[in-house]
Amino acid sequence: MKDLGNNNSIEIDVTTNLPKPILDLEMEKSTHLAPLAPLNIQSFESLKLATLNLFKQSKRLIQIYSFSLDKRILNNREIELTMTKLLRTSRYAKIQCLIYDEKELQGFDHRIVSLAQRFTSFIEIRVIPEDLKNTNAGYYIVDKQFMIYRSNRENYEALLFKQRQIEVKDKIKHFEDVWQQSRPASFLRALHL
Repeated sequence: MKDLGNNNSIEIDVTTNLPKPILDLEMEKSTHLAPLAPLNIQSFESLKLATLNLFKQSKRLIQIYSFSLDKRILNNREIELTMTKLLRTSRYAKIQCLIYDEKELQGFDHRIVSLAQRFTSFIEIRVIPEDLKNTNAGYYIVDKQFMIYRSNRENYEALLFKQRQIEVKDKIKHFEDVWQQSRPASFLRALHL
């Protein structure tokens, strides 16, 4: 068991040594009428495992709002394999990334950037306009239903929201508004010339 804090935990499957899914989506949809309280995530390792499990649940869309693609969380082989599997199993799958600073990614071998270069029709990385860079928060949304939210990108404390709670709906709207005003990352454009 991995501690998530506040009596929540992630179970590790002893046969595969991988985290068991922390979201049983169908079960929660059918057995809960009211939204569940968000799970507290209080450590780097717990955030990494929760993010991987959340992305594994995706059927169609992963949206990432991040300063520079959270290298310690998102730049790992398991995340890359999970995203690749999503893109190969659903022709409608998309991964959308909004970042603050593309300079942080230039010259850095990030697995999501490499995927964006391979799957140009399915993964897009955009840069947030200067006038909309007004938060230190970051979040990952899956299928417009579930979200991991960090109020401060400098630490690894986060909240995992299940179902379409109001916080998830607010961040979906925020992401879509910023997405419409953002521009494609220029370093990716240069690589395609």
